[in-house]
Parts: sequence; structure tokens; C-alpha cells
Amino acid sequence: MNENNQIFDKSFKRMLRTSPKLLIRFVNKIFGKKYPLNSKIIFNDKESISENGSVLDMDLYFTICGDKYHIEAQAYDDDMMIRLIEYAFSNVHDKYIKIDKDHARYKMAKQTVVFLMDTDRTRDKLYITLILPDDREVEYSVPAVRALGYSPTELVKNDMEILLPFQIIRLYGRAKNYHKRKDSTKQKFLHDFSEMCNDIVCTMEKLHEDKKITTEEYKTMLEITTTLKEYVYKNIDDIPESGADSMLQEKVVFYFDKAREMGKEEGKVEGKAEGQALALSIFQTIISLKDESESDIITALIEQYDLSEDEAKTFVDEFNMISTCRNK
Repeated sequence: MNENNQIFDKSFKRMLRTSPKLLIRFVNKIFGKKYPLNSKIIFNDKESISENGSVLDMDLYFTICGDKYHIEAQAYDDDMMIRLIEYAFSNVHDKYIKIDKDHARYKMAKQTVVFLMDTDRTRDKLYITLILPDDREVEYSVPAVRALGYSPTELVKNDMEILLPFQIIRLYGRAKNYHKRKDSTKQKFLHDFSEMCNDIVCTMEKLHEDKKITTEEYKTMLEITTTLKEYVYKNIDDIPESGADSMLQEKVVFYFDKAREMGKEEGKVEGKAEGQALALSIFQTIISLKDESESDIITALIEQYDLSEDEAKTFVDEFNMISTCRNK
């Protein structure tokens, strides 16, 4: 995976893992589901090996109420449909059910693709025709989300708030060859960039004021937006020098400071509840991996929960201690 894709891939995974509630709202919207917002999400991200030996690193693979989902992000032109087929038939054992000696079922995960730089929201599906050995044809369709086809306000109205940080990519095309542009064109770009930043930040701020996202979620969204901004527009020094991104930077600084202060207050209530929920989820993961070696369990926790090795080992030690006490 090249550097460009890595930046978008990591940012996308981090954003979709930040808020289970926002992820469930997104899934309900895209797939027409009605999962309660407090439904448990089990992340099952795995690397699979394709037929030619290459590694298939799925962006987000998870389970809600027993239903498996795969969400893929796409930033640049690529043959996404062949990748969807590869992903759909990877990890076969996860979705294979033997009914009797002569019958079995294979249930594919529900899939969707988020095109991060695409604006044509009318193209809301991808179609793949599967031709079976008996020549029967089955048309398989996958929902497609064209992220930049929505304004920040429209994302909120359509329960896709989770994609807000990626709005910062909107002026990517105009940023190319910026230094060769006329001064008037540069000024127009900087003005539009400032308006774009303000629109994104104000939309996030409103979500926070309405208590639709927590302070920590808001801070993470600002961080991701800043990471993408600094990468996509890294060659345009005029942005920070002109203050075109000032509102975004001010909010980042403010909420980093505020998070430290509120951590003592909000953290006592919200942080305690979230911490307990995280610990419970980690312990359940450890239980599901009870037949694996301790080093494999630690590796799985590091990958699934973005923990350091010491943090993962601490959870394993605590679990072992609790199990020992219960068995006495």
C-alpha cells in the first residue's frame, strides 16, 4: 500500500472506530437497518491471503447483532469491484455453515464502499454479475457512498456524520499545481479553503453542543481532519501563513486543553463508563481466544484495540488474575 493510501486508510479506520454510535447510525442508513444505537460492535479485522499470494487488508470488518459487515474506503482510482469479490470470499470459514452431509451455506458479509474523493452521489451502487458453473447469472450489488457528494450539513441529515473529517479533502483537485496559479486564483483558493474549514468545524461543533458526540469524539474528529489537511495540502505554505485554517487550528488547541480539564470531570462519569465497556470488550475478546497462546492474544489485542504491548499484557494479566480468583 502506497503512502497516499496509508494516510487515508488509517484515518478512515480510526474514524469509524471512534464512535460505535455514529458507526451504527451509518450502517442503519446505508443498509436500511434499525439496530439500537447501543448495540454491541465486534471488530473482526483480518488480513487474508489472495490467490496470488498478496495480502488483503480489509478496511473495516465487524459484526452487529450477528450480522457481518465490511466497509472499504477508496481514495484513488482502482478496480474496487475485483477487490470486493476477493474480500467477499476470503475467510470462508467465518461464514461457512454445514447443515448436513450434503448441504452447507455460505453467507457473505454485507459490503459497502466509501469513495472519499468522489462527488457523484447518484452513482450509489456497484454491480457485479456472478456467473455460476451452471451458467446461471446472479447480479450482486454493493452500496456506494460518494463522500464529497454531500455537504457537511447533508452528511448530518443523512446520518453519515462519521465522514465529516474527510470533507477537508474537497479542494484536493484545486490544490494541484497551486504554485503555478495566478495570484487571484490563489486568493480565491485560500478564501474557499477558509470557508470549507469553518463549515466543517461549525458542523462538528453543533454536534458536540447537541450532545450527539462526546468531547473525546469531537477531539478525535478534529485530529483526523488536521492530519488529512496537513497531508493533502502539505505543499501549500500559504494556508497556515494566511490563516486560512485558523478556525480549525484554534479548535484543535482549545479542545486539547479543554479535554485535559474536562477529563477530571467528564472522565469520572463518562470515562469510567467507557473504560468499563472497553475492559469488558477486551476481556470478551480474551475469552474468545482462550485456545490461543498468550503472545497471540496480546498481538490480537494490540491490533484490535490499538493498545501498546504493555497495555495489552496488563489486560491479559488482569484477566488471568480474575480467572484464578474465581477458580479458587
